[in-house]
Amino acid sequence: MEPTIRDDIYLETTKMDIHALVRELNENVGAAVVQAMGGVKNRTSPYNWAKPDGQDPRPEVEARLRLGYRVWRTLERAEGKHVALSWLMGPNPRLDEELPVLYIQQLHSREVLGAAEAFVDDTYAA
Repeated sequence: MEPTIRDDIYLETTKMDIHALVRELNENVGAAVVQAMGGVKNRTSPYNWAKPDGQDPRPEVEARLRLGYRVWRTLERAEGKHVALSWLMGPNPRLDEELPVLYIQQLHSREVLGAAEAFVDDTYAA
């Protein structure tokens, strides 16, 4: 992945209002995946966070959601939203056959972003 694209996605994610970010994730990957990314038990939380005047997620949850958005956006931009969702929810050989969404939940940024970029760059051989 080109450094400028990586930087653009990082800047977009960092500057984006958290409510708009969650709204976009809800629309593209679904509230259940957003809930998993955030590591929360309440199924209504993604809907509440998506409202312009809704509750803000806790700081650690917001960090997970922003990481999830970066990963999703990296994949979606190169491969489309359906491939991005499949990638997030499928066992991944670069992540010890774990689900990428769990790496997001645990804030393993380097590993999950590296795996996403390897997929996009077609350097996926383990």
